[in-house]
Amino acid sequence: MTILVTRPEQESQALCDALNQLGHPAISHPLLTIHPGKELSQLPELFSPLSDGDFLIAVSQHAVEHTQDYLQYHQIEWKKGLNYLAVGQKSAQHLRTYISDTVHFPTPSDSEHLLALPVLNRVAGKKVLILRGNGGRDLIYQALEALGAEVNYCEAYQRKMTPFDGKLNAKKWQSQNINTIIITSGEQLAFFTSQFAGTDLDWVLHCRLLVPSERINQLGQQLGYQHIETVGGASNSDLLHYISEHHHDGISNDKK
Repeated sequence: MTILVTRPEQESQALCDALNQLGHPAISHPLLTIHPGKELSQLPELFSPLSDGDFLIAVSQHAVEHTQDYLQYHQIEWKKGLNYLAVGQKSAQHLRTYISDTVHFPTPSDSEHLLALPVLNRVAGKKVLILRGNGGRDLIYQALEALGAEVNYCEAYQRKMTPFDGKLNAKKWQSQNINTIIITSGEQLAFFTSQFAGTDLDWVLHCRLLVPSERINQLGQQLGYQHIETVGGASNSDLLHYISEHHHDGISNDKK
């Protein structure tokens, strides 16, 4: 079994290195690149109204890092006294390096479990700022708004997809014995699948697909994937642990 890792370059290579060291052959093929978001310049006006007891949610480590870079350059401090949340443990760890407040995060790392955190029981009447990429996390926005919060987005970073030749790569990956693919977002899964056609698409749809959440698992099923496994988190540590515990050479029919 060889694993295809489609994360952004830095995370992808780090995961491949770790997998290879553990004896699980892995190849990196990033699907996107990360760039500063178009709305970073709006951060001062979005930060200003936030006061004690309001909420700030970071959807990823990229959201944290690009926000930190902007704030540091403009000599703006992270606010104290806010309820800080992150969608995943890795994002929370990054956020904790810049603030002294507690950072709440869910396990598993997804929007649904974040919304179940007890701290969000007191969101009514509060302001919420969501640091995100270009699009996504609408479920969080809609759910918190329905609970009576005043919610705003800030596009802290942009994801730019990198097209590739599906026919050429399918042939190459089959020769490299790829039979497992790691994809950590619905947007990337839809984009990846769209690059293939005919027998190449059929091959892809019969690979073992590892995804972080049930929501992306369901999307994979809608797209036609036959062997999907839900890892329960999108961090490299989550993926490493899962693969170490569920390593096998054949294709799994597990769709849990």
